[in-house]
Amino acid sequence: MKKSFIAVFAIALLASAVSFAAESSVAGGFEASGNVVAGAGWQRFKTTGAAVVTRDVNGNLPGPIGSNDTTAGAVNKEDVFKFFVDQAELDVAKSFGENIRIRADLDFGSNTMNGGARFNNGAGPGAAVGVLVEQAYATANLALGNGVEFLLGRFNAPIGFEKINIIYNDTISHSIVYRALRPNTFTGAKFYYAFSDMVDWHLYVVNTGLTNDMGDFVALKTDIPGAGTRIGFNWGEEGKKSTLGVSGAYGQDHTNPGNMKKHLSFLGDADWQWWVTDNFAFGGEAVYRQIDTRNTVAGQNRKNGKYFGALANFHYDFSDVWDGTLRFAWAKDVNGANATGALVGGNFGGAALQSLTGAKQSIYEFALAGNYAIADGAKLKLEGDYSLYKPTGASKQQVFGFAAAFAYEF
Repeated sequence: MKKSFIAVFAIALLASAVSFAAESSVAGGFEASGNVVAGAGWQRFKTTGAAVVTRDVNGNLPGPIGSNDTTAGAVNKEDVFKFFVDQAELDVAKSFGENIRIRADLDFGSNTMNGGARFNNGAGPGAAVGVLVEQAYATANLALGNGVEFLLGRFNAPIGFEKINIIYNDTISHSIVYRALRPNTFTGAKFYYAFSDMVDWHLYVVNTGLTNDMGDFVALKTDIPGAGTRIGFNWGEEGKKSTLGVSGAYGQDHTNPGNMKKHLSFLGDADWQWWVTDNFAFGGEAVYRQIDTRNTVAGQNRKNGKYFGALANFHYDFSDVWDGTLRFAWAKDVNGANATGALVGGNFGGAALQSLTGAKQSIYEFALAGNYAIADGAKLKLEGDYSLYKPTGASKQQVFGFAAAFAYEF
């Protein structure tokens, strides 16, 4: 009896301790949110002869379901239909007083399990990566001027027009500008300062490399980190603020130890969202990217990777529940692949330089999209898509497609 009493008492004490620990771990300042995007789509590839549609450096095909398409071939007159879960995201955050906060964004779904344009470091669709840590960082507010936010960890790059999570974009697909020409995540430290309601500034120092946060995955032999900055201008009403941002970043994008402190890669980017009227917004982005690969091996003088990209996004609110968007994206890969380069599938250090877009070519993408607000935090997303790839000295490639998805926030 005594032993039973002691056992029951011990279990009760342990349960109380666990309950107290759980309660104290979430009490005060704990937040949980997230979103789910699930849908279905069809697309058709059209090329000449036996040509295969080109995947970009992250292993993705163009089209409304290209980032979820694991098709091996993508040849002429090939049709693909696919159900997909772009992601199920869980975001958790905890505040400690008024000045310290931690946050983690975890992604689950076809795009993260199978790769995709956003984070898979060039492995491409079909390469399982499990649960993805999209963001994981701690922030501290420093009492300097109007207040400086200091962030340490993994964070979304403050560059460009399109958001990482498509639930916050007008379209289901990401453009070639997002998929291939600029980084989307970094790991490092970032400072944020708001001079006023109209002007703010990001400054960050990160693991070197501008291609898919490659400094996290590839042994780059250098003690020079990558870095970047964005200055932003904001005006207009809350909820429909117009923005203009100008960004610059540099990093190392090759692994040759003799050249790690020379021939830096860099990019310049401008993004904007201008609410011309209460119903019509014109958004866009322009980017120039250069990967310096000259003389990365003794006796070789390789061409630099040079890329131009632009995006125009025309958004119109037809009513409180319906909106429509016409998006156009363009990219120019000036030099394409070098036979003796150093980038393969998102990682530098292989035998050949694979261009960010997949070839020396011009790319044109058109998307017509619409969103229907089902309820607060829930909407139906629709998109029709046409992409034209024109490789130099090769057959043109075309992709037609349509997709629909339900997107929910919680």
